[in-house]
Amino acid sequence: MEYREGRCPKCREVMQIPVDRERIICMFCGQEFSAQEGRTADEQAYETYLAQFKEHAGDFFTDMDKTVKGFQRNEYEGSFKQYLLTYQENLKTIRSVMLAATDRERAVDEISEIFLEHARGVMDAQKGKLGRESMQMTMNMYMVTYVLPAILSLDHGAFSDLPQEICQKWSTTFKNSNIQAAGYDSLKEGFRRKLCYITTAVCEGLQKPQDCYELQVLKSYRDGYLSGREQGDALIARYYDMAPTIVKRINKKKESRAIYEDLYRTYISPCIRLIEEGENEACLKKYEEMVEVLRRAYM
Repeated sequence: MEYREGRCPKCREVMQIPVDRERIICMFCGQEFSAQEGRTADEQAYETYLAQFKEHAGDFFTDMDKTVKGFQRNEYEGSFKQYLLTYQENLKTIRSVMLAATDRERAVDEISEIFLEHARGVMDAQKGKLGRESMQMTMNMYMVTYVLPAILSLDHGAFSDLPQEICQKWSTTFKNSNIQAAGYDSLKEGFRRKLCYITTAVCEGLQKPQDCYELQVLKSYRDGYLSGREQGDALIARYYDMAPTIVKRINKKKESRAIYEDLYRTYISPCIRLIEEGENEACLKKYEEMVEVLRRAYM
């Protein structure tokens, strides 16, 4: 027997309604109602929840700068849990919209478009090219490390389509912003794989703090641009296969600080400048040049 979701018009509980039945008795409150009433109640609930989400979706785009600062090895777990707590009502509303939807594709399209509407509003409020590019990098990182993992944490089959649709619309709306969705566990595992290995070593070698500007920018670049490129994951994997060995061999050199100073001056600093100027592809070429030079010298 085939079923579809409906909703009791009296107690509003969700039910599985046989498609060949004209009338149903609610298993929760005992109310008898027609299948059409169940479908109508579901559609009304969908519109109500969607309106609630649209009213409060802008909340997701507040305190982005402060939030992404929590994307650190020793802070991310607590920061993400706090994020889920802060936005639990917004996330529950997204879940309610999806569960009430009789047309899942429509729901995915409408929710993702609401996200894009608010993101465009944030970008439109920025002044100057550098201001827009800086905000774009922040939003990319924020979406990848908090918003999309939070949606995936809702743990429902339908929700896997929603992050994908948001990413697709994001890439067509914002230039050089091919973000990809990843779950919290995957991102947390990334810290154990020493992400941004060479840049981290350079900054540590120059006694810069763990949350220095250079690392923040390059991590955002990796998660917001590089991981979204075709073959981007393969490039990242290849890099991390080589990077630990390269760093270990540099650290054994007496002149390691001079080497790191040269890497910073010749590659890291120019990469940061290229990202700030929106030249993401040029940054990738410069970084690949650095890795190749290091591979020939130390592998």
